[in-house]
Formats: sequence, C-alpha cells, structure tokens
Amino acid sequence: MISGVMITATRLAIPQFYPSQATNGWANLFAELSNGGLTLFAILAGIVSFLVQFGGVSIFIGGLLCYKKHLRSGKEFVGIGTTFGFADLLLAIPSLGSSSAGPIYLVVVAWTSLLLAVFAGRHIKGPKGSYAGEVRKLMTGIRSRVLRQEKRKRRERRLRRRRTQTKLTRGSLSSAKQYNVGGNKDGDS
Repeated sequence: MISGVMITATRLAIPQFYPSQATNGWANLFAELSNGGLTLFAILAGIVSFLVQFGGVSIFIGGLLCYKKHLRSGKEFVGIGTTFGFADLLLAIPSLGSSSAGPIYLVVVAWTSLLLAVFAGRHIKGPKGSYAGEVRKLMTGIRSRVLRQEKRKRRERRLRRRRTQTKLTRGSLSSAKQYNVGGNKDGDS
C-alpha cells in the first residue's frame, strides 16, 4: 500500500519539475515511431496514457485487498499496478537527460517504490489452490447443481405419471365395482 501511495505521489509531482512529462509521452513516442502519426497508434497511445495514471492506485488497492485477506485479487491488482507503473516510469528516463534538471530524488523514489511493489507482489502468498483448481471446483459445483435439478424434474415427472395412472385405474375400478362381477361366488348369473 505504501508503494502505491509513493508511486501516485511521485506521478503527480514529476510533471511539475519535468514539464515534458506533463504531455502525453506515449502519443509523442508513437508519433515518432510511425510514419505520419497513424490514428491507430494515436488511439493506442491515448489508451496507454489513460491506464498508466492508475498504476499507483491499483497497487494501493491490491495492498488493501491483501490486508483484508483477499490475496488472489490483491496480487492481481498489484501485478496490474506494477505493469502500469513500469510503463509510466519508462517515459521518465528520457526527461532525466533533458536540460531542465529537476530533483532526481522524485524519480529515485518512484523507481524504488516500483521495485518494492514488485517485490511485495512476488511474495504475496495466495491460496494453495490454483486457478485451474478453482475453475474445476466451480464447474463441478455447477454440474452437480444441474444434475440435482434434472433428477428432481425426473422424480416429479414420475410422480405425476403415477398419480395420473392411479387416478385412471381408480376410475376404471370404480366402474367395475358397480357391477360386482367378482362378488358372485356361486357362479349364478
């Protein structure tokens, strides 16, 4: 959680000292790489620029989830945050060599907090079950629920058939009873 706060704070402070970081660095990078600034690269740059803003926030959320014993989802958020944080800090490297030198400690703090987040993400001990085991358990539960419902429906159908058959047999017996054919023991008609 501390790494997420540190990355978020440095993310907000770096553009004040390095003005080149205030613009969309990904758009500049993709414009340099492409011929004529293709719109596909511009869209991709906009998406990446939007996502890297949430690197520190997602690390913080992941740390909070781990603290609340939601280890698997917390580890995923930390992984996503470190990926976006790394992508964001990659753009800070060219601005360090620029003529307007700002305080280097901000970049050092950002990289240190990113390394701490990666280290913490690697050492989060999640549940012993794997994702495949979780999916298998989920599918088994769904299958057993469906089978139970099918058995219940079959049982209800059988009971309905029996009820209708007993009603039919009772109806035919009552008409046979009215003549009392079997009640004549002497054989006289």
